[in-house]
Amino acid sequence: MATQTEDPVLGIDGIKGEEENNKPIDKVVGLVGEEGGQGERDMAPSAGNLMHRSGSRPQLDLSKAAIQGNFEETNPTILLPNQSDDIFHLALDIGGSLIKLVYFSRHEDQAINDKRKKTVKERLGISNGNRRSYPILGGRLHFVKFETSKINDCLDFIYSKQLHHGGMDSLWHSELPANDNAVIKAIRHEAFTHMEGQKEFVQIDHNELFPYLLVNIGSGVSMIKVDGDGKFQRVSGTNVGGGTYWGLGKLLTKCKSFDELLELSQRGDNSAIDMLVGDIYGGMDYSKIGLSASTIASSFGKAISENKELEDYRPEDISLSLLRMISYNIGQISYLNALRFGIKRIFFGGFFIRGHAYTMDTISFAVHFWSKGEMQAMFLRHEGFLGALGAFMSYETHGLDVLMAHQLVERFPMGAPYTGGKIHGPPLGDLNEKISWMEKFVQKGTEITAPVPMAPPGTTGLGGFEVPLSKGGILRSDASALNVGVLHLVPSLEVFPLLADLKMYEPNTIDLSDHSELEYWFTVLSEHLPDLVDKAVASEGGTDDAKRRGDAFARAFSAHLGRLLEEPAAYGKLGLANLLELREECLREFQFVDAYRSIKQRENEASLAVLPDLLMELDSMSEEIRLLTLIEGVLAANIFDWGARACVDLYHKGTIIEIYRMSRNKMQRPWRVDDFDVFKERMLGSGDKKPAPHRKALLFVDNAGADVVLGMLPLARELLRRGTEVVLVANSLPALNDVTAMELPDIVAEAAKHCDILRRAAEAGGLLVDAMINNLDGSKENSCSVPLMVVENGCGSPCIDLRQVSSELAAAAKDADLIILEGMGRALHTNFNARFKCDALKLAMVKNQRLAEKLIYGNIYDCVCRYEPAR
Repeated sequence: MATQTEDPVLGIDGIKGEEENNKPIDKVVGLVGEEGGQGERDMAPSAGNLMHRSGSRPQLDLSKAAIQGNFEETNPTILLPNQSDDIFHLALDIGGSLIKLVYFSRHEDQAINDKRKKTVKERLGISNGNRRSYPILGGRLHFVKFETSKINDCLDFIYSKQLHHGGMDSLWHSELPANDNAVIKAIRHEAFTHMEGQKEFVQIDHNELFPYLLVNIGSGVSMIKVDGDGKFQRVSGTNVGGGTYWGLGKLLTKCKSFDELLELSQRGDNSAIDMLVGDIYGGMDYSKIGLSASTIASSFGKAISENKELEDYRPEDISLSLLRMISYNIGQISYLNALRFGIKRIFFGGFFIRGHAYTMDTISFAVHFWSKGEMQAMFLRHEGFLGALGAFMSYETHGLDVLMAHQLVERFPMGAPYTGGKIHGPPLGDLNEKISWMEKFVQKGTEITAPVPMAPPGTTGLGGFEVPLSKGGILRSDASALNVGVLHLVPSLEVFPLLADLKMYEPNTIDLSDHSELEYWFTVLSEHLPDLVDKAVASEGGTDDAKRRGDAFARAFSAHLGRLLEEPAAYGKLGLANLLELREECLREFQFVDAYRSIKQRENEASLAVLPDLLMELDSMSEEIRLLTLIEGVLAANIFDWGARACVDLYHKGTIIEIYRMSRNKMQRPWRVDDFDVFKERMLGSGDKKPAPHRKALLFVDNAGADVVLGMLPLARELLRRGTEVVLVANSLPALNDVTAMELPDIVAEAAKHCDILRRAAEAGGLLVDAMINNLDGSKENSCSVPLMVVENGCGSPCIDLRQVSSELAAAAKDADLIILEGMGRALHTNFNARFKCDALKLAMVKNQRLAEKLIYGNIYDCVCRYEPAR
């Protein structure tokens, strides 16, 4: 393997080509490529050059490929019985100080042949077009780092995961030609500014991204001017970088690792070593040229005049002085290069930064000071993996050439790799191992940053727990670092096409940057946790194994809350929707697929039993009274929410039907937000003027039981009666007692037994299997009815971020002219302020006193009927 030396001027990282401990590096030549090193091409995200390119790339044999398994699992597996070639998904960026590894994996889960999904795709005409086909929904990009001097650890990791043989996960395939428009670094909440200890995440429109300067700080520093996707040039650099800090720091402080050196700096006082402006001007500012007394006039300048030896200085002060010297230097050189090319935006990356607050503040101050506030320093949460990502994306057979930001979902399972910490590796794959770690984590009060798998005796780099950096029941890497989760590739996610202005869209209504607001909602989630654990354990039969998993889940989620309470920006920009989704992901991580399954079934049965009487009552009303009664019914039925403490208390005071009737009887207008009259005029008109019915309505449903059966289904029936096609939109995965797209067809089928309108619409929409066959035979009776369909929304949370919805929902939405968002999660916690291109109706009962006060200046159980005509 070739060896590239350090460039004394440009500061390019080098790699060593020797064998270490008799372990030949050429074992990974096929992965790294024939030419080692980190030159100008592999610094930009879209320009990696480290992957080995053979003359004959591996291919997938798709003959007799079939989907098998249980649909309840997230990631269905595809069996490829005739597959012969091995496919690997791995990229390495080997620098002078650190090795950065990015690898892709897919996990073997099960799925059944979902007839609803097949029918929806046929009816909506969903095809992959000129996109690649991803038959396995779900994949993961893992980010791992190792010190270059410990390359054996990296090799052990690769071997333990079998990455050099294609990994241990299932294969996936692609069908269509590549596209050059890759945007992997456009992950939401990826970029942020950092000034005076305050992080502020920045969402940048990809159309306004270029040009920018990318400053990659590794052992040395490279500066890349990026003009567009794949259009970049290395314009400058410096040999004073992370390697300089580590090297000098090691000589001056005897620290054994980069992280130890950084940790020292957090306790340092650089004024003990640096000569400041105030030291020259008698403690005063030099205001004439804009310099404060605390500005560094000369790094290490006091060491000249003081009669001290090295051991007389505190290692903490030396580390901080060294850090500031190098950071200021990098910031100033970056500013000069940006000025040279007229660039206003500078991104800083590389493992020198490590999410370290003081480093980012120093660089930001330098850029702000020299540019007089005209330029902005920005940082990246996946800062250390730019070169590895570039290498990864350069390999076309990965199928990442058409990857878009909304297709990446970042999650934070226990043991995910952490920026700044000493733990390396992916999440713990074995559930028992993960539970065992959570038990140790709490019982011993051990100072642990994150878990790693226990390695067999005789191996290196993977065993036991690393030296801790923090105490107690929270997960963290160091005092200020941001956590790097696992990026899940979900190619079926798209942007909801009916958003009026994607740039202005912010799903979260509650601002958790207010610390009192943050503490309140953390308390709510913590108080709800015991009841949730009870439900989860009961859903799995109450076995000892379920109890053990329930305890582990509670500890894990509490640890997440502790980490976020300490550092709200640790996982990116934090909103209430993110917290609720994190809880559901944590449940699934400990294999609680549907904690409220039995409760939902019981409530569905009770509600369906009284539905026929309700429909008869509605049919006896005039059109105007019926419409009001239907909206009242939706609001009244929305009281059934196991996610709200007040509603959980109600369940102990009466049956589901008694609670529903009580809620209906208390419905009195005007509601706290009451646009019913405007909505009624759009639906029914005024006087002799009768408006045309809506073409298609999307009804985002909320809870199972009375909410969907006695609230939303009758409203859907009314729209169908008026000739409006109806699409029921439900969760892809369970969350609390929310109904799922998998459960809805059975509910509709049962309701259709008592209603011809629902039956004909369900038949036309392919929800009834026998009718679906008749439709294929060309039944005239069914063809004249408007269809009722069910689509999944692409998420498994009580809330919904409309920047990431399922492809079938996006397809169904294209010709819709009415959206109805129902429930606190989808209409209040998120999307209350969202604006759409079509008519929108937001319906919810507020079941939290604080939310009622903050959002609508009302009280608990107040109702929201917010109608917004098409813009």
